[in-house]
Amino acid sequence: MLILQLKDGNETVFEQVYDLTHKKVYRYFLKRNATHDTARDLTQQTFIRLWQYRQTLKEDRTLDTKLFTVANSVLIDHLRRHAHRQQLQDSFSDLQPASTQQALLAYEQQDYLHAAIAHLPPVRQKVIQLRLIHGFTNKEIALHLSIGVKTVEDHITKALRQVKSMQLLILLLICIK
Repeated sequence: MLILQLKDGNETVFEQVYDLTHKKVYRYFLKRNATHDTARDLTQQTFIRLWQYRQTLKEDRTLDTKLFTVANSVLIDHLRRHAHRQQLQDSFSDLQPASTQQALLAYEQQDYLHAAIAHLPPVRQKVIQLRLIHGFTNKEIALHLSIGVKTVEDHITKALRQVKSMQLLILLLICIK
């Protein structure tokens, strides 16, 4: 009965479900993550996602089962983004230039890279930011921006092509100096 009302968009029922289950979901994340802030954020994301995808709820499963399926998905997404960020940090820490001149060159290139991204069209900028900075998957970006997955892939391809061509041009200019 709750599932049908929730599926119909009944906010009062959603609030009741939240009041009854948010502590269980919070403890689920706290056990697996060990920080209160992250557990709180992931709990909030779980209920947001439950509300967003309420139309997909089926009556053949209990609400707890569906809720913890969503919670598990949120946790996997969080761990994936965390691993991606860690991998980026590790790759940047491995890039320690041998000399001051190389450090300046690396800084200039990074500065030019940010400038190149700033010259992308707004949607393409947003797609690149969600992909590279936040670690979203193409599907998550598509849902977030309300566009198709193929459109996301097209934006990423075109943005990378444009940034690479500008980067080559920058390297040529630096070499000429």
